[in-house]
Amino acid sequence: MRHSLFNILTKIMLLLIVGFMFSGCASIGPASVAGGECKIFRDPGFAVRGKRLKDSQWIGKTQETGINVCRWKRPNT
Repeated sequence: MRHSLFNILTKIMLLLIVGFMFSGCASIGPASVAGGECKIFRDPGFAVRGKRLKDSQWIGKTQETGINVCRWKRPNT
């Protein structure tokens, strides 16, 4: 009796832990703080280019994030 109760409690705990771990996958959209990422950066409204390659890469990633997450319009190149 005691052994089966331990097995049942172990299975319940395992199910709760797994359920908690996968509950984050059920949400829609990016994991953010109420759209705060869109308040930090503003859409420049035009294509921005960097002076160095590293600058251009950072700007490209930032603009792509703004386009995908904040629904910025894609700039004309």
